[in-house]
Order: sequence, then C-alpha cells, then structure tokens
Amino acid sequence: MTTTAASSAVGRAAIQVARQLGAVPLAVTRSGAKKDALLAAGAEAVIATDRDDVSEAAHRHTGGAGADIILDTVMGPGLADLSKAAKPGGTLVTAGWLDPRPASFPMNWPLTIIGYASFEHTLDPTVVRRIAAFLEAGLRTGALRPTVDRVFGLDDIVAAHAYLEEGRQVGRIVVTV
Repeated sequence: MTTTAASSAVGRAAIQVARQLGAVPLAVTRSGAKKDALLAAGAEAVIATDRDDVSEAAHRHTGGAGADIILDTVMGPGLADLSKAAKPGGTLVTAGWLDPRPASFPMNWPLTIIGYASFEHTLDPTVVRRIAAFLEAGLRTGALRPTVDRVFGLDDIVAAHAYLEEGRQVGRIVVTV
C-alpha cells in the first residue's frame, strides 16, 4: 500500500492500519527530511517526491509489481503520475484535496478509482460497530497509536498555524484551551 502525505495524521494512521492488516506500507512525502520519522512509524520504505519518482520507487520496492492500493490525500495535477505506481488492476483511493489545483485524470488501465469524500458509512450501525471494533483492537494491541507532533496553548495559536504552514510536522498538531 502506498500513501501520500504520509507524515500527516491521516498518513501516519494509514501506515498503522496497513501494518495492522498485514500490508506493506510505502510512505510518500514531499521531503526526505521526514524519512527517519516515517520509518520509525512503521513505513517499509519512504519515497520523497523532492528526489524520487514515485512510480519508479513504488515498483522498485514491490519487486516490479506496483502498489495494490494507493491512498491519496493530496490530489492535484500529480494524480495521474501517482496512479502509475499502482499495479495493473490496483486501486487508487482519493480521500482528500490538499492540493487545490485541478487533478489530472489517470488513464492507466486497469485501475479502480474510488473517490472518498463523505461519511455515509457512519449512517449504518453495523458498519459503525465494525469500525469501532477494528479501531478498539488496534488501540488495545498498540497497532494504532495516535501521533502528536507538538502541543501549543491557545495563546500560541499564531505560532501553531505558522508551524502547520511550514509543513514540518509528523502527526497531529494539538492546541489546548
């Protein structure tokens, strides 16, 4: 499994969920500066877009096969290139839009594309119980561990925002009241 924005809270959670399910997580991040933190978080390998071609690196780390699943929370014009990291018949899940520019449409088939943008699954009580049981098991066993990068007081909200904008965080930024 390949996940973009791997140093974000969602990306770190995706790495942990992949490990919990027995998948091999490949972490994609903008900068190699976060490599050690992502490897320590459970990534099998880190692909830094400031120096690596994502498709080539994903194929190299999967023995030429490509990723079964790509979780993309960035979107934007690089989406078509990112999709080339998938194996034939792989799945691309888009679950965010960190890059507000128009997304390029992948044309490498066969590829299943799933756009996730809402929470309709939370309306089904059976699904909610399954999700809760999965998360509870992960928290209980330690497979899932929320990651807090830094805590700011409400008086430091400007500094918290500036830190977030710098993009150096690995995990959540918390503001206490």
